[in-house]
Amino acid sequence: MSRASSLDLLPLLDRSAAALAAVRDEAMLVAAMDDVMTRIVDCEYIGLFFLDRRTVRLRHAFTRGFTEEERRAAELTAMNRHVGEVFRTRTVLYLPDVQVESDPSARVNPRRHPVRSRLTVPVVGRGESVGVISLGNARPAAFSDVQIALVNFVASLAGVVYWNLEDLRALNEQYSLVKTQKEELLDLSAPILEAAPGVLLLPVVGRLDGERCALVAQRLLHTIARRTTRAVVFDLTGMEETDSASIAALIDIFRAARLMGAVCLFSGVTPANARRIVGLDLPLPTDRIYPSVHLALAAALAL
Repeated sequence: MSRASSLDLLPLLDRSAAALAAVRDEAMLVAAMDDVMTRIVDCEYIGLFFLDRRTVRLRHAFTRGFTEEERRAAELTAMNRHVGEVFRTRTVLYLPDVQVESDPSARVNPRRHPVRSRLTVPVVGRGESVGVISLGNARPAAFSDVQIALVNFVASLAGVVYWNLEDLRALNEQYSLVKTQKEELLDLSAPILEAAPGVLLLPVVGRLDGERCALVAQRLLHTIARRTTRAVVFDLTGMEETDSASIAALIDIFRAARLMGAVCLFSGVTPANARRIVGLDLPLPTDRIYPSVHLALAAALAL
Protein backbone atom coordinates (compact mmCIF):
# COMPACT_ATOMS: atom_id res chain seq x y z
CA MET A 1 0.00 0.00 0.00
CA SER A 2 1.40 3.44 -0.93
CA ARG A 3 1.91 6.21 1.63
CA ALA A 4 -0.87 8.26 -0.01
CA SER A 5 -3.40 5.42 0.13
CA SER A 6 -2.49 4.65 3.74
CA LEU A 7 -3.04 8.29 4.63
CA ASP A 8 -6.46 8.12 2.93
CA LEU A 9 -7.40 5.35 5.35
CA LEU A 10 -6.72 7.42 8.46
CA PRO A 11 -10.05 9.36 8.38
CA LEU A 12 -11.90 6.07 7.84
CA LEU A 13 -10.13 4.40 10.76
CA ASP A 14 -10.73 7.43 12.97
CA ARG A 15 -14.43 7.60 12.05
CA SER A 16 -14.89 3.86 12.61
CA ALA A 17 -13.18 3.96 16.00
CA ALA A 18 -15.18 7.01 17.12
CA ALA A 19 -18.51 5.51 16.00
CA LEU A 20 -17.98 2.21 17.80
CA ALA A 21 -16.45 3.81 20.90
CA ALA A 22 -19.62 5.88 21.34
CA VAL A 23 -21.92 2.84 21.41
CA ARG A 24 -23.96 2.58 24.62
CA ASP A 25 -26.75 0.23 23.56
CA GLU A 26 -27.66 -2.15 20.76
CA ALA A 27 -29.55 0.46 18.75
CA MET A 28 -26.40 2.61 18.65
CA LEU A 29 -24.37 -0.48 17.70
CA VAL A 30 -26.63 -1.21 14.71
CA ALA A 31 -26.36 2.40 13.50
CA ALA A 32 -22.59 2.45 13.97
CA MET A 33 -22.00 -0.88 12.22
CA ASP A 34 -24.26 0.13 9.34
CA ASP A 35 -22.20 3.27 8.83
CA VAL A 36 -18.80 1.61 9.26
CA MET A 37 -19.44 -1.43 7.07
CA THR A 38 -20.96 0.71 4.30
CA ARG A 39 -17.64 2.52 4.04
CA ILE A 40 -15.53 -0.65 4.04
CA VAL A 41 -17.27 -3.27 1.90
CA ASP A 42 -20.02 -3.67 -0.65
CA CYS A 43 -21.54 -7.14 -0.36
CA GLU A 44 -24.90 -8.87 -0.24
CA TYR A 45 -24.65 -10.25 3.31
CA ILE A 46 -23.18 -8.75 6.46
CA GLY A 47 -23.72 -10.20 9.91
CA LEU A 48 -22.26 -9.39 13.32
CA PHE A 49 -22.76 -12.21 15.81
CA PHE A 50 -22.24 -11.76 19.53
CA LEU A 51 -22.08 -14.49 22.13
CA ASP A 52 -25.15 -14.57 24.37
CA ARG A 53 -23.57 -15.60 27.67
CA ARG A 54 -26.88 -16.77 29.13
CA THR A 55 -27.70 -19.21 26.32
CA VAL A 56 -24.08 -19.79 25.16
CA ARG A 57 -25.25 -19.27 21.58
CA LEU A 58 -24.33 -16.79 18.89
CA ARG A 59 -27.00 -14.23 18.10
CA HIS A 60 -27.17 -11.46 15.53
CA ALA A 61 -26.43 -7.97 16.84
CA PHE A 62 -26.37 -6.48 13.32
CA THR A 63 -27.34 -7.75 9.86
CA ARG A 64 -27.64 -6.38 6.37
CA GLY A 65 -29.11 -8.07 3.31
CA PHE A 66 -30.95 -10.82 5.22
CA THR A 67 -34.65 -11.46 5.07
CA GLU A 68 -36.10 -12.20 8.48
CA GLU A 69 -36.31 -15.89 7.54
CA GLU A 70 -32.67 -15.92 6.43
CA ARG A 71 -31.60 -14.08 9.59
CA ARG A 72 -33.36 -16.58 11.87
CA ALA A 73 -31.89 -19.53 9.95
CA ALA A 74 -28.37 -18.04 10.03
CA GLU A 75 -28.61 -17.42 13.76
CA LEU A 76 -30.06 -20.86 14.50
CA THR A 77 -27.35 -22.71 12.56
CA ALA A 78 -24.42 -20.39 13.29
CA MET A 79 -22.50 -22.77 15.53
CA ASN A 80 -22.81 -25.59 12.96
CA ARG A 81 -21.37 -23.58 10.08
CA HIS A 82 -18.20 -21.68 9.22
CA VAL A 83 -19.27 -18.98 11.71
CA GLY A 84 -19.03 -21.45 14.59
CA GLU A 85 -15.69 -22.76 13.35
CA VAL A 86 -14.20 -19.26 13.25
CA PHE A 87 -15.65 -18.51 16.68
CA ARG A 88 -14.05 -21.62 18.18
CA THR A 89 -10.67 -21.36 16.44
CA ARG A 90 -10.33 -17.56 16.44
CA THR A 91 -8.95 -17.87 12.90
CA VAL A 92 -9.85 -15.63 9.97
CA LEU A 93 -11.56 -17.58 7.17
CA TYR A 94 -11.35 -16.11 3.67
CA LEU A 95 -12.67 -18.16 0.77
CA PRO A 96 -12.13 -16.11 -2.41
CA ASP A 97 -14.06 -18.52 -4.66
CA VAL A 98 -16.76 -20.76 -3.25
CA GLN A 99 -18.94 -22.88 -5.48
CA VAL A 100 -22.38 -22.82 -3.86
CA GLU A 101 -23.17 -26.42 -4.62
CA SER A 102 -20.10 -27.59 -2.69
CA ASP A 103 -20.47 -25.11 0.17
CA PRO A 104 -21.68 -26.85 3.36
CA SER A 105 -23.06 -23.57 4.68
CA ALA A 106 -25.23 -23.16 1.60
CA ARG A 107 -26.84 -26.55 2.22
CA VAL A 108 -27.49 -25.75 5.89
CA ASN A 109 -28.63 -22.19 5.26
CA PRO A 110 -29.61 -21.51 1.61
CA ARG A 111 -29.73 -17.87 0.50
CA ARG A 112 -31.46 -15.82 -2.17
CA HIS A 113 -28.10 -14.71 -3.57
CA PRO A 114 -25.49 -17.39 -4.28
CA VAL A 115 -22.39 -16.67 -2.18
CA ARG A 116 -19.16 -16.93 -4.17
CA SER A 117 -16.70 -15.43 -1.67
CA ARG A 118 -16.74 -15.41 2.13
CA LEU A 119 -14.88 -13.47 4.75
CA THR A 120 -15.41 -14.51 8.35
CA VAL A 121 -13.48 -12.82 11.15
CA PRO A 122 -13.48 -13.66 14.85
CA VAL A 123 -14.42 -10.98 17.38
CA VAL A 124 -12.10 -11.26 20.36
CA GLY A 125 -12.39 -9.23 23.55
CA ARG A 126 -10.53 -9.50 26.85
CA GLY A 127 -8.70 -12.52 25.56
CA GLU A 128 -11.72 -14.61 24.60
CA SER A 129 -13.83 -15.17 21.52
CA VAL A 130 -17.06 -13.20 21.90
CA GLY A 131 -18.45 -13.05 18.38
CA VAL A 132 -17.93 -13.18 14.63
CA ILE A 133 -18.23 -10.83 11.65
CA SER A 134 -19.46 -12.76 8.61
CA LEU A 135 -19.50 -11.34 5.07
CA GLY A 136 -20.85 -12.99 1.93
CA ASN A 137 -20.49 -11.71 -1.64
CA ALA A 138 -21.99 -12.92 -4.90
CA ARG A 139 -18.71 -12.17 -6.70
CA PRO A 140 -15.57 -14.29 -6.39
CA ALA A 141 -12.47 -12.67 -4.88
CA ALA A 142 -14.60 -9.79 -3.66
CA PHE A 143 -12.42 -8.76 -0.70
CA SER A 144 -9.05 -7.04 -1.06
CA ASP A 145 -6.21 -7.24 1.44
CA VAL A 146 -7.03 -3.73 2.62
CA GLN A 147 -10.68 -4.62 3.20
CA ILE A 148 -9.71 -7.75 5.12
CA ALA A 149 -7.39 -5.66 7.31
CA LEU A 150 -10.16 -3.10 7.89
CA VAL A 151 -12.69 -5.79 8.85
CA ASN A 152 -10.12 -7.20 11.28
CA PHE A 153 -9.76 -3.71 12.76
CA VAL A 154 -13.55 -3.37 13.13
CA ALA A 155 -13.69 -6.83 14.72
CA SER A 156 -11.17 -5.69 17.36
CA LEU A 157 -13.35 -2.65 18.11
CA ALA A 158 -16.45 -4.86 18.22
CA GLY A 159 -14.76 -6.94 20.93
CA VAL A 160 -14.44 -3.77 23.03
CA VAL A 161 -18.07 -2.87 22.30
CA TYR A 162 -19.23 -6.33 23.37
CA TRP A 163 -17.69 -5.96 26.82
CA ASN A 164 -18.89 -2.37 27.13
CA LEU A 165 -22.45 -3.56 26.54
CA GLU A 166 -22.02 -6.53 28.87
CA ASP A 167 -20.62 -4.30 31.61
CA LEU A 168 -23.45 -1.82 31.11
CA ARG A 169 -26.04 -4.61 31.25
CA ALA A 170 -24.53 -5.96 34.47
CA LEU A 171 -24.41 -2.45 35.93
CA ASN A 172 -28.08 -1.85 35.06
CA GLU A 173 -29.05 -5.17 36.61
CA GLN A 174 -27.09 -4.31 39.76
CA TYR A 175 -28.66 -0.85 39.89
CA SER A 176 -32.14 -2.35 39.51
CA LEU A 177 -31.42 -4.84 42.30
CA VAL A 178 -30.06 -2.15 44.62
CA LYS A 179 -33.04 0.09 43.85
CA THR A 180 -35.48 -2.72 44.64
CA GLN A 181 -33.65 -3.56 47.86
CA LYS A 182 -33.59 0.09 48.87
CA GLU A 183 -37.35 0.41 48.28
CA GLU A 184 -37.94 -2.72 50.33
CA LEU A 185 -35.78 -1.36 53.16
CA LEU A 186 -37.63 1.94 53.07
CA ASP A 187 -40.94 0.10 53.30
CA LEU A 188 -39.68 -1.91 56.26
CA SER A 189 -38.25 1.17 57.95
CA ALA A 190 -41.61 2.92 58.14
CA PRO A 191 -44.37 0.28 58.42
CA ILE A 192 -47.95 1.41 58.96
CA LEU A 193 -49.76 -0.94 61.33
CA GLU A 194 -53.45 -1.07 62.17
CA ALA A 195 -53.33 -1.30 65.98
CA ALA A 196 -57.13 -1.34 66.24
CA PRO A 197 -60.07 -0.38 64.02
CA GLY A 198 -59.57 3.28 63.16
CA VAL A 199 -56.19 3.52 64.93
CA LEU A 200 -52.89 3.43 63.02
CA LEU A 201 -49.45 2.93 64.55
CA LEU A 202 -46.42 4.24 62.68
CA PRO A 203 -43.15 3.24 64.38
CA VAL A 204 -40.23 5.25 62.98
CA VAL A 205 -36.97 3.28 63.24
CA GLY A 206 -33.47 4.46 62.37
CA ARG A 207 -32.35 7.75 60.85
CA LEU A 208 -35.01 9.95 59.31
CA ASP A 209 -34.01 11.79 56.13
CA GLY A 210 -35.84 13.65 53.41
CA GLU A 211 -36.43 10.57 51.27
CA ARG A 212 -37.91 8.61 54.15
CA CYS A 213 -40.09 11.56 55.19
CA ALA A 214 -41.51 11.74 51.68
CA LEU A 215 -42.20 7.99 51.70
CA VAL A 216 -43.84 8.14 55.16
CA ALA A 217 -46.05 11.04 54.06
CA GLN A 218 -47.14 9.32 50.85
CA ARG A 219 -47.92 5.97 52.44
CA LEU A 220 -49.60 7.39 55.53
CA LEU A 221 -51.89 9.83 53.73
CA HIS A 222 -52.92 7.16 51.21
CA THR A 223 -53.66 4.76 54.07
CA ILE A 224 -55.75 7.37 55.91
CA ALA A 225 -57.68 8.03 52.67
CA ARG A 226 -58.39 4.33 52.13
CA ARG A 227 -59.44 3.52 55.70
CA THR A 228 -61.66 5.14 58.29
CA THR A 229 -58.93 6.49 60.56
CA ARG A 230 -59.58 8.50 63.70
CA ALA A 231 -56.09 8.46 65.22
CA VAL A 232 -52.45 7.96 64.25
CA VAL A 233 -49.77 7.17 66.83
CA PHE A 234 -46.27 8.22 65.76
CA ASP A 235 -43.84 6.22 67.87
CA LEU A 236 -40.37 7.78 67.76
CA THR A 237 -38.77 5.44 70.30
CA GLY A 238 -36.53 3.78 67.69
CA MET A 239 -35.73 6.94 65.73
CA GLU A 240 -32.09 8.00 65.76
CA GLU A 241 -31.07 11.59 66.30
CA THR A 242 -31.86 13.52 63.15
CA ASP A 243 -31.46 17.02 61.75
CA SER A 244 -33.79 19.98 62.05
CA ALA A 245 -34.93 19.78 58.41
CA SER A 246 -36.15 16.20 58.91
CA ILE A 247 -37.92 17.13 62.16
CA ALA A 248 -39.68 19.95 60.31
CA ALA A 249 -40.69 17.54 57.54
CA LEU A 250 -42.07 15.11 60.14
CA ILE A 251 -44.14 17.87 61.74
CA ASP A 252 -45.53 18.69 58.29
CA ILE A 253 -46.66 15.04 58.05
CA PHE A 254 -48.51 15.43 61.36
CA ARG A 255 -50.25 18.54 60.07
CA ALA A 256 -51.26 16.83 56.82
CA ALA A 257 -52.70 13.86 58.74
CA ARG A 258 -54.72 16.24 60.94
CA LEU A 259 -56.12 17.98 57.84
CA MET A 260 -57.43 14.57 56.74
CA GLY A 261 -59.31 14.21 60.03
CA ALA A 262 -56.94 12.00 62.02
CA VAL A 263 -55.90 12.85 65.58
CA CYS A 264 -52.10 12.60 65.91
CA LEU A 265 -50.29 11.36 68.99
CA PHE A 266 -46.56 11.29 69.81
CA SER A 267 -44.72 8.70 71.79
CA GLY A 268 -41.08 7.99 72.58
CA VAL A 269 -39.55 11.42 71.90
CA THR A 270 -35.87 11.34 72.96
CA PRO A 271 -34.28 14.25 74.87
CA ALA A 272 -32.09 15.17 71.88
CA ASN A 273 -35.02 15.22 69.45
CA ALA A 274 -37.12 17.12 71.99
CA ARG A 275 -34.45 19.83 72.08
CA ARG A 276 -34.44 20.00 68.29
CA ILE A 277 -38.23 20.29 68.13
CA VAL A 278 -38.18 23.12 70.68
CA GLY A 279 -35.29 24.78 68.83
CA LEU A 280 -37.32 24.92 65.62
CA ASP A 281 -39.77 27.26 67.38
CA LEU A 282 -42.63 25.66 65.45
CA PRO A 283 -46.09 25.17 66.99
CA LEU A 284 -46.62 21.45 67.56
CA PRO A 285 -49.64 20.04 65.71
CA THR A 286 -50.70 18.14 68.82
CA ASP A 287 -50.44 18.34 72.58
CA ARG A 288 -50.99 14.59 72.87
CA ILE A 289 -47.46 13.53 73.74
CA TYR A 290 -46.79 10.35 75.71
CA PRO A 291 -43.63 8.80 77.11
CA SER A 292 -44.44 5.31 75.78
CA VAL A 293 -46.28 3.76 72.87
CA HIS A 294 -48.42 1.79 75.36
CA LEU A 295 -49.85 4.99 76.85
CA ALA A 296 -50.28 6.59 73.42
CA LEU A 297 -52.26 3.62 72.10
CA ALA A 298 -54.42 3.57 75.21
CA ALA A 299 -55.21 7.26 74.67
CA ALA A 300 -55.97 6.67 70.99
CA LEU A 301 -58.36 3.83 71.78
CA ALA A 302 -60.17 6.05 74.29
CA LEU A 303 -60.93 8.72 71.68
